[in-house]
Amino acid sequence: MTNKERTYSLPVLLYHRIVNKHSVIGKHKIYVWENELEKQLEYLKKNGYETITFFDLQENPTMNLKKKVLITFDDGYEDNYTLLFPLLKKYNFKAVIYLVTQVNHNSWGVNEGEPRINMMTDEQKKIMSDYGIEMGGHTRTHIDLSKCSETQCLNEIAGCKSDVEKLTGKKAISFAYPFGGINEAVKRVTKQADYIYAVSTNTGPKKFGVDDFQIRRIEITPKTTMRSFKNKISGYYFYPSFIKSFFTGNQTK
Repeated sequence: MTNKERTYSLPVLLYHRIVNKHSVIGKHKIYVWENELEKQLEYLKKNGYETITFFDLQENPTMNLKKKVLITFDDGYEDNYTLLFPLLKKYNFKAVIYLVTQVNHNSWGVNEGEPRINMMTDEQKKIMSDYGIEMGGHTRTHIDLSKCSETQCLNEIAGCKSDVEKLTGKKAISFAYPFGGINEAVKRVTKQADYIYAVSTNTGPKKFGVDDFQIRRIEITPKTTMRSFKNKISGYYFYPSFIKSFFTGNQTK
């Protein structure tokens, strides 16, 4: 291997919903089956992986990321409490849930033909937060920020942060861009809102720590096989060696 180098990065996994019946799956592949999720968590546990949150990274920014994984869920669906939470407790795992704070169901999804899915109640969110699940921001109404004015972006981003902090009694330090809608103006507003980290979907540097406001995530879908999952969470990828020098300045080891 003369022109590529094996490089390691923290895997940041992206999930949305957990389902256990066909009637709620909808047309968009933004769910995982409950039994498949448990297989994935069981694999992580048996193979010595540790789940961390952005709170952990803030407290220890130079931690060794080998065998670490960061599990994230977008939107804050009710199944995060009824199906995900029992599994997290069973395996003694943590996660980060990005909350849409001023809607009680997936109104944006319903507009696209998805079934109506309720969000968690404030009580459920608080219980999970008290347990150690990190709650982050995901706007107030799940709007595409890349299509908003700066004033509207500020209300959605900073307002959501205020909502999360009022609910949990903790700082909201990380944010997820709805639809992956991101540009430099959106990133600037997110920084101004006093978040420390922000996650995208499949955009941003492959190396974790290069851009804390466009952290690339790895999506897990119903098509993710166990073989694929194992590869995704390994943290290894290949970079052409001649560009390695571009990614050596701002890295979390």
